Amino acid sequence: MSGGEIALIVLAGFWALLVVFLALVLVNLFRVLESTKTLIDGIRQETVPLLSEVRTSVTKVNRELDRADTIMSSAGNITKTVERVSAVVEQAVSSPLIKAVAFGAGASRALKRLKGEK
Repeated sequence: MSGGEIALIVLAGFWALLVVFLALVLVNLFRVLESTKTLIDGIRQETVPLLSEVRTSVTKVNRELDRADTIMSSAGNITKTVERVSAVVEQAVSSPLIKAVAFGAGASRALKRLKGEK
């Protein structure tokens, strides 16, 4: 055997090892890709129903917020009405009350003057 033939045999052996190594790498890569695909499919199966539930929950919350907004608007209107009624009652009661107090004070002074007190 000559040196060239030995070099070809060594090169062929190296080439075979390289092919085996690349085959193992590709097999492991295939396993990783397959497990990644399985993981993604599992996540998809769980998230699609979850997103549907979230959509339903958001719709219900929006409905409740609309109701709460209506209630708050009604409460605001009631507060305004009560304020107006309170102002009317205050005006109706305070004017005669002030007059009665003023009359009482005046009558008291008049009685004091009639008695001769200052």
